[in-house]
Amino acid sequence: MLIDEMRLDSGIILRIEDKTVPLAGDLYMVRIAFITCLPLDGSDTELRSYCGDCITRKRVFEKPAVHRDELDKVKNTIKDSFLSTNLPYMNTDKFVIRLKGRTLKEMREKKEKELLRGQMEKGDDK
Repeated sequence: MLIDEMRLDSGIILRIEDKTVPLAGDLYMVRIAFITCLPLDGSDTELRSYCGDCITRKRVFEKPAVHRDELDKVKNTIKDSFLSTNLPYMNTDKFVIRLKGRTLKEMREKKEKELLRGQMEKGDDK
């Protein structure tokens, strides 16, 4: 369930989703997902070939065995803590540049590993 969606000055779209599930009786596993989407522009051609129209990252914070009476308090605490520590940085050009750079590096490494794996499998067939 969508809790909130924000469009930051840096161009990032931040979605906050409640993924809480019941455990037993009045106890719940609180799960709050923070989904970051950075839309890519025409100059990001290599990134677009890997990611499509945006870079998407997801972080999920969990707190087990939360009593029903404490659900709203715990959810708000998780949300507020994440926003207070991450929002100022996510709203900077530096964050966008580092996110693009890190994502491109990860995608290149993944592609290289897949190529090596394919070459090893072809070698095994001989």
